[in-house]
Amino acid sequence: MSSLPWRCGIGLLCLRCVYAQIYSFEKMALPDATSLHTLYAFYVYSHQDAPERTLGQPFVQFHNLMFTATNPADAEKAKNYGGVQLSILPYRSFWTLIQPDKFCSTAEDVRAGVAKEEGKLLAHKSPGQSDESVNLYSHTVNFGSSTDQQVPVHSTGVYILVFSNCGEFKDGEVSGSVIAKNSYGFLPGNEYHKMPFYGWLAILYIFMAMIWMCLSLRYWRELFHIQYCITAVIFLGLVEAFLQWRFFMDWNESGLRGRFVFVLAILATVVKSIFSYMLVLVASLGWGVTRPYLDQPTILKVQALSCFYIVLDFIRESALS
Repeated sequence: MSSLPWRCGIGLLCLRCVYAQIYSFEKMALPDATSLHTLYAFYVYSHQDAPERTLGQPFVQFHNLMFTATNPADAEKAKNYGGVQLSILPYRSFWTLIQPDKFCSTAEDVRAGVAKEEGKLLAHKSPGQSDESVNLYSHTVNFGSSTDQQVPVHSTGVYILVFSNCGEFKDGEVSGSVIAKNSYGFLPGNEYHKMPFYGWLAILYIFMAMIWMCLSLRYWRELFHIQYCITAVIFLGLVEAFLQWRFFMDWNESGLRGRFVFVLAILATVVKSIFSYMLVLVASLGWGVTRPYLDQPTILKVQALSCFYIVLDFIRESALS
């Protein structure tokens, strides 16, 4: 167990922001004997704190989980093994509940009344407290047979998914999934407010586009080229807001991020940004304001800069999202 501080520290530092509320196990190797890994972070609202409560009590579901032995000869040894567990617990109390030098229960812990069973994840709590009272929920992954368990979440916060192996068997693989669902759907709590924001932003762009179109039709004889470009920026902003809203809506309903809509939304964001920046650049050079045209070398430089920026910004936005 002496390597736990190093492993847990690296695990917590490497936790990604939750990009979906479904974590899938596809023949994932078991942790080493008497060790644990932190895998994921779920952002969950309690029912009382949720911005919408249309779907009832939030919950975490351990779905269709089982483990198999990588070597068929070890099947008999793994048959009654109960040391593999998946647990969720609040991020803020992780180091309070999980002690680096003792995180697996022993026979002495059972006799002392601090654990119910030997070879399970051990949470360090005050006397008389249950796991549920500190928002710790554990599920034992059985060998050869899939099991389901659904537990309600009563407290708002970030919950860490912990994968533990409190025993000596380690040559196995886990399949199944862990699903977290809020009172409004699958969107993580830190992403929810983007959905109504982009919805209202799309409505605002529609309103702006209608006003701009009416003014452009009224004064169409007096328009400069730069004003046509402003029309394009408004249109790109509308497309971006709609695609982002649709992306978050689909994510909230299914629990998975649609790649196609995601790529389109990121591309619309990048193109709108670079188009806006280049419009300011060419306007500062006088195009459409004090001179009708720019010279060819300047146009080529602007086009090259635009293409270069689109590629790099698309990569950056994809990585950050």
